[in-house]
Order: sequence, then C-alpha cells, then structure tokens
Amino acid sequence: MNLLRLSAITLALFASASFSLSASVKELPIKSINGKSYYYYDVPAKETVYSLCHKLGVSKEDIIKYNPSVADGLKSGMTLFFPVAAEEGESDNSVTGTNGSRIITHRVEKGQTIYGIATKYGISTEMLIKQNPIVREGLKAGQELHISIPGSTPQNSAASTSISGQTTNVSNTSDKSSVTGYLVKKKETFYSIAQAHGLTVSQLEAANPNVSILKEGQVLNIPSPESFLAENTTVETDTLATDSLKAPADVLSIAVILPFMLNEENPSKNAQRYTEFYKGMLLAVDSLRNNGTPIHLSAYDSEGSLSKVKEILSKPEMKTNRIIVAPDNATNLAAIGEFGKNNGIKVFNTFVVKDESYTHNLDMMQGNLPSPEMYRKAIDAYTDRLAYSHPVFVSMSGAAGDKTDFVNELKQNLTAKGIKYSDITVDARLTPAELKQLPANDSYTFIPTSAKQSDLNKIMPGIIEWRDNDMTGTVKLFGYPEWTTFRGETLTNMQNLNTLVYSRFYTDDDNTRASALENKFKQWYGTNMENAVPRQGLLGFDTGMFLIKYLKYPSARYDGIQNGYSFVSPDGVEGWYNDVLYLVNFRPGGLIEKVNL
Repeated sequence: MNLLRLSAITLALFASASFSLSASVKELPIKSINGKSYYYYDVPAKETVYSLCHKLGVSKEDIIKYNPSVADGLKSGMTLFFPVAAEEGESDNSVTGTNGSRIITHRVEKGQTIYGIATKYGISTEMLIKQNPIVREGLKAGQELHISIPGSTPQNSAASTSISGQTTNVSNTSDKSSVTGYLVKKKETFYSIAQAHGLTVSQLEAANPNVSILKEGQVLNIPSPESFLAENTTVETDTLATDSLKAPADVLSIAVILPFMLNEENPSKNAQRYTEFYKGMLLAVDSLRNNGTPIHLSAYDSEGSLSKVKEILSKPEMKTNRIIVAPDNATNLAAIGEFGKNNGIKVFNTFVVKDESYTHNLDMMQGNLPSPEMYRKAIDAYTDRLAYSHPVFVSMSGAAGDKTDFVNELKQNLTAKGIKYSDITVDARLTPAELKQLPANDSYTFIPTSAKQSDLNKIMPGIIEWRDNDMTGTVKLFGYPEWTTFRGETLTNMQNLNTLVYSRFYTDDDNTRASALENKFKQWYGTNMENAVPRQGLLGFDTGMFLIKYLKYPSARYDGIQNGYSFVSPDGVEGWYNDVLYLVNFRPGGLIEKVNL
C-alpha cells in the first residue's frame, strides 16, 4: 500500500455504537492518527460509491458519515477512514506509547496469518514477530497480540519561515517512505502544519499531491523530516537574522529590510503589505530550491526607523549578502545605498519609485522604469503601432488633465514626425454630436488628458455611440497605467474600444500562473493576497524569482506574473534601472494581451 497517497477525506473522530464494521472493512489495513486507529482504503480509478458499498459491505450513509467529502463525489486518490470498532478492544485495551505510538491488543481470528495481521496494521512481519515472539510458534485463534502502531506525534521543530528570528534549512526530497497521519485542526494551514513538523511546505505538498485547500478534519500524510536527505540544494531562510550567521561565498544571499513593524500589537496596513511581499519572496525561494546553488534569504524589521536600519547594517553578517531589498523610506534607502556602495553589495529598490540615486551609485538597482524613460517607451509604442490612426486628444472643460506632462511630450513627438492631431474639449459628457466634425471614414485613436475613471466614463459612451451609428472607420483608445485597475462597465467599454494602456506592471485576473500562485499562497498562509494594485504577494514573488536568477546570471531578463525585470546601465548612469514596460491591449470579446516593450 502506498502510504504517500492522498489522505484527503474529513474524519469523524468519535465512537459510534450504531456503526457495525463489516468483515471486509476489518480486512483493511490500519493507520494510527493522533493516537487513534482507523481502517483506511485508497480509492482506485473508476471506483463508484455503489461498487464501494458492495465491496466493503457498508452503506453510503456510513461512508459519508465518517468521510463527509464523499458527499461531493468519490474521486480517485481519496483515502477513506473508518474508526476501529470498540468491539476489537482498542478503546478498552489500547494505550499510548512514550514515542506517540498506539499499542493495540489484537485477538487472532481463525484463518488469519502473520503477514495479513502485519499488513492490516501497517507494519512489517519482522516488526510483528519482534513485538510478539510467541507467533514464531504459529498463530492460534483467540490468541492476543500486542501491536505497536507508529504514531503521529509532531516532531519538534527548530525551524520557521515566518518572520520570527529563526533559521530554516530546506533540502531536496529523496526518501519519503516514513509517513504518519495528521488530522487537520481548525484554521491550520499548510504553512503552520509544515512548520510544526519540521518540514517545508514543498515537502508536505509532495506527500499530499492532490490536496488543494485544507479543511478541518482532513488527514494529511506527514513524512518524517529525517527521510529528506540533502542532495544538491540547501535553502536557508533566516528571518530577522541571527548574529552568528555567516553565509558561504557561493550562496545566493539576499537580505530584505522592510518595516514589518513587529513591535506593534496591531501592525498597519502598510506593514501587512510588506509582510505579504516577503511571503511572496518565500514562495519564489521555494520554487527555485532546485536551482543548483544554495539560497540564503534573511529578513529584518526596519521598524520604519533610520537608527534601526543603521543597527541592522552594523551586523557582521550583512556584509555577506549579495543583494539587499530596501524599504520605502527615502532616508533609509539612502543609508542602505551607501552601505551597498561601500561594500560592493547591490541594493534593490522597488518601493521608492522616484529615487534617482541609481544615477550615481553603481550598486543601486532602481526596480521601476524611471518616468522619463517610461514616457519615451510609451510614445514610441504609440507611434510604432498607431501611426496610421488620427490622434484625438480629449480634455474636460475647466479641469487641467493629470497627464499633462505625458500629453505635451506626445504632442511634441507627433509634431516632430509631421503627424497632425485634433483636440476636443468636453463640457460635461462627450456626445456623438461633438465628434461629427471628424470625417466618418477615417481611423482614430482617442487619448484623454486625464487618467481618472470618472472622466473616462464621461468620454467612452459617446465615442462608442458615434462609432456604431455615424462612422465607417475604426476607433481605438490609448491610456494610462491607472486604467489597469478599472473593472465593471468601465472595463467593458475599454474592451469595446480596443484600448491600449502602458504600465510598469500588469496581471490578468484569468492568468493561469497568477491563479496557481494565488492557490499556493493560500495553502501556505491560509489567506488570500490583498486585492490591491500592485499586489504585494505577486511583487514579492516576481522580485524573488528575478533576484535569485540575477545572482547566477547578471544579464538575466525575467517576465513575471505581474512584474518584469531587465536592468540596463546606459551612458551617463553609474547604477542600474529596470527597463521593462508593458503595453496592455484590452480587446473586444474580453481578450487581454500583455506585450513587453
């Protein structure tokens, strides 16, 4: 019996006088879970509830009673559990051993064999004989055997991947033959269970390959930590760091200094977002654990204080890092940047968008495409793709557009290239009558001078109505990063108008990579990522994925779930900045395309 198969069915852990075990159930093997013994049955492919009831001699109601998820359908890979009946003596005659094992008194029935009994209780024949030497002389009906079933007492754990000041050593998996069962308690997560048993989430997932969402009462296979032997890769995550830690020179060492605000009883929303960012990085480390080179990730709480940052930087192990992810405070960033410059350590800045220290610090990495370069790339994308289409700038009367800088630069570029454009000013709401001045057989691209959703909603309906009723040409809309956050009717109209939007980051809600990471995040941490823009969990994951690859291959380019990274250092710039900009096309019919410019 393969003990690594999924044990994913909810268990009812109480005795029931009304449930009478059939002879077929009594022939099933037994597993000890949380100090109690259960018959278990692995559901094969194409098994049906009807055939199962017939095979085991039990009713559908009894199966569902002890395995509630069967009510949703029987699936291949499920493991069904039935409590060992009191009539077999467990309740009265079983005891718990010092190592968490369960010692059961078994009465030998006529026709039973040593092999059959050993298999029944999930132990070897050698172990059964060792525990009961008398059976060497042969079994006799009515004979009592004392059988010790390995228990599922959690292993002591000296490891943690939360922000707690401890260190976790994670290795590749090899031998997973030592497995016990564990009953999931209310509000437990993959992350908390793995931590309690001295495992990584990946090791726990590998032992339970078909489990997606945990529920109270489910049973998980818990592999012994000793069964995971180091082969090629060791991943260490030291959260909040220990003073004695010294990373080897060939380790991919990354430090994260962020205001987690662990000293606050109720951390602010910002602190929670930085924690989510770090959690995303942990998922990246887990994803790349088999990269061939050890990874060392450490996290420090800056507490939003310059003095605390200086205290962290004074730690000897800080000089062993190859990259430091810096916080959102410009003053703290400057201190870390200077430390990086003096010690040859790269400083990754993804939170201070307007910081320009990368221009004079060769070790500074600006994770955001600078605004002047963003405008240049967006305008180049516009003229490359929409040169055939007549530009129409739409402004709201009495209000200065919040995209004046971009609009002015785009107009200058159009003029330099000899491309004529039109301006329309709208009093309250754009109407088809105001567009009739435009020839009906031409192609147009409308560019609002405001990125506000309220202004956009005053413009799009009029364009759509004019296009559908009065013209024979084509229409597009060109817009801004803020538009990627719009949903509902606004998004529907954007798709109707085949809208193009430039943005430093973007993730499609229906993206399969994003969905998979969302599910994994929930498995690890028990909560969903915050629904914000950008999503900090995705940002942390993409950042971690890029930085780990960058440390091995400095010229690496990474196109992530939400963010992309490709660093350049042009003439006149000592440091580095991220050169990635996306052009997102919201097309009719709901299709969304993201192009890396």
